Amino acid sequence: MKDKLIPRDAVRNLHPIFRGCFGDALLNFVFKFGGLDKVNAIYDGSKQYTGLEFVNDMLDKLGIIRKFDNYEVLDQFKEGPFITVSNHPIGHIDGIIAISAVAGKRRDYKMMVNWMLNQIDTMEEHFIGVNPYAKGNKMADLKSSVAGVKQCLEHLKNGHPLGLFPAGGVSTNHLTRTEDREWQPTVVRLIQKAKVPVIPMYIDGKNSWIYRTLGFISWKIRTVRLLHETTNKRGQTITVRFGKSISVEEQSKYKDVKELGEFLKSQTYALKKKK
Repeated sequence: MKDKLIPRDAVRNLHPIFRGCFGDALLNFVFKFGGLDKVNAIYDGSKQYTGLEFVNDMLDKLGIIRKFDNYEVLDQFKEGPFITVSNHPIGHIDGIIAISAVAGKRRDYKMMVNWMLNQIDTMEEHFIGVNPYAKGNKMADLKSSVAGVKQCLEHLKNGHPLGLFPAGGVSTNHLTRTEDREWQPTVVRLIQKAKVPVIPMYIDGKNSWIYRTLGFISWKIRTVRLLHETTNKRGQTITVRFGKSISVEEQSKYKDVKELGEFLKSQTYALKKKK
C-alpha cells in the first residue's frame, strides 16, 4: 500500500512552479483548495484493507448510506459474464459505490476506470485502468486505450462481470437536471463486441450546488472541485437501482452504435424515480 494516495512530491514534480519557497506555499494551497489532504486522510483511514473490504470500510467511515433497489436481479448471474452500464452523476464515488453493490454479489467484478481512480492501489483487484476516450494524438494514450479495452474483453471472455460508465465523464449540469452526455461510441462498441447480457444501473445522487454552479462557468474549474465531492456526502443516502437485464438478442436489434447507446442510456434513466 502507498504511504499517501497522492504524495506531495508527485504533485511537486509536475511543474517547476511547485518548487522553492513560493512553490511550497502554492503546493499547500493546491492541496487545500483541491481537497487532496481530505482524500489522503480518507485513504489513510482504510488502507489496512483491500478490495471490497476497503470499499465498504471507507464508505462507512464517510457516513455514506447505500440502498440497493431490485438488487436480486444480480442473483440471476451467480456465474458467467455480464456488463453493468451506469450513469455518472457524482464522480469518483460512483465507481466505489458500484463496486460496493455488485462485488457484494460477485467478487470478481471489475470496473473500467480512468487513470485517477486507478491510483487507489487498495482497490486494484476491482479495476481495469484505461483511457477509452483517447483521440490518438498521443501514442501512450492510444496504447493505454487499446490495452485496456483488450483487458476488459478478456475479463468478460473468462466469465467475469464488468462495469462501465459509458459517458466517459461526470454528468453535465443543465438548468433543471443533471444528466450524462451522449454515451461514447468506443464503449458502446465494446459492449457490441462482448455479446453478454447488460444490466442497467442507475445511481441516484448529485453533487453540491457549488460544484454544479462552477460547471456553468467552466468544466476545468468544476473538475478542480471534484475531489471535494468525494468527501462531502457524509450522512447522505445514495440509492442504486438495478434494471432488468438486456439480452444479447435484444441488443442485436440495434445495429447502429449511436442507436444502441441511446437505447442503453434510456433504459438506465428509466430507473430514475420522479421526486
